[in-house]
Amino acid sequence: MNDNAQNMLSAFMHVNLASISHNYHKISKFVEPSICAATVKADAYGLGLEEVAITLQNSGCKYFFVSDLYEAIRLRNIFGSNDNVVYALNGLKPSMTSEYISHKIIPVIGSSAELDEYRANIDECVEHRIALHFDTGFSRLGFEMDEISKLPINGLNIDLIMSHLSTAEDPQSNLPENQLNKLLNTTNRFVGIKKTIANSAAIFRGKSFLLDMVRPGISLYCGYNEKGTINRLESAIELYAPIIQIKDIKAGSTIGYGASYRAIKDIRIALVEFGYADGLPWSLKSTNHQSGGQFYFNNAPTPIVGRVSMDIVAIDVTEIKNDIKRGDFVEIIGSNQNIDTLAKNAGTISYEILTRLNSRVKKHYKYV
Repeated sequence: MNDNAQNMLSAFMHVNLASISHNYHKISKFVEPSICAATVKADAYGLGLEEVAITLQNSGCKYFFVSDLYEAIRLRNIFGSNDNVVYALNGLKPSMTSEYISHKIIPVIGSSAELDEYRANIDECVEHRIALHFDTGFSRLGFEMDEISKLPINGLNIDLIMSHLSTAEDPQSNLPENQLNKLLNTTNRFVGIKKTIANSAAIFRGKSFLLDMVRPGISLYCGYNEKGTINRLESAIELYAPIIQIKDIKAGSTIGYGASYRAIKDIRIALVEFGYADGLPWSLKSTNHQSGGQFYFNNAPTPIVGRVSMDIVAIDVTEIKNDIKRGDFVEIIGSNQNIDTLAKNAGTISYEILTRLNSRVKKHYKYV
């Protein structure tokens, strides 16, 4: 069987690169004169680093954030030049300073141990740049507030100061404003150095968060539906999976592992070749007492019945009036259900849904 035939029988995801480009241009315009970078860590949130990064580069993006040195080198190799600026968010790997320098990767340094090692392994004449990460209240990566005034920064080529917000998406929280003020109050020593604190949610929280640079991620790929968002950001993804069998189920029969769902009347189900091994959350399961997730067939909802198993999930197609047959595809993410809705029904976040989709889900790229 050739690859094209196999792809037609498997779950697949459409990735619309034109939508990613559209979103980048919309956000860039919105944040002017701030720089609009792009966060492409975790294989561009699971969408494919090469395709997404080249699309963003062609759309005018010059600044990119990835997780670590491995991702950064991969991205540098994709670009094939040193024209773009690449930041490694997780800091300086032990004994790897020379790799950052040789590949022109900017480590986001957030601890004294990293800074000491970096200083010990560079020539004073080297023009290699670094970024500094300040922990303004996230309690994760970054220098503590009481460390910043004592940092030995003489002779360092500091390109960027960054921090990360803990509750940017929560309009009821005042922590983002507190974090922003902490960052601004501790950067008096760093005159003329770019500052950034805004992820996707913070971009739409208020102009004060934009600073010199913003770092959108999820909003580039899935849009962003919260209040105050730019109009017409687009979702770049659609996800479909095939039906492999149609079954008529008698009243009183149980469905799936654990016998957690019992048909209270005669129903018709479709078995969809998609499960938690493909990235579908197990939490989308349903019982007779609690509804779960749902897919769509020809715009009609088809609720999940029973548990999500490794490779298969059952959906109720009793109400489907159109012909439905083995080999048809159901919509998991698309025009009827965006990724935020699916994630909410699963009790998780869109980031997790997107990044957990694995290699069994074929990606088809389009630019329309």
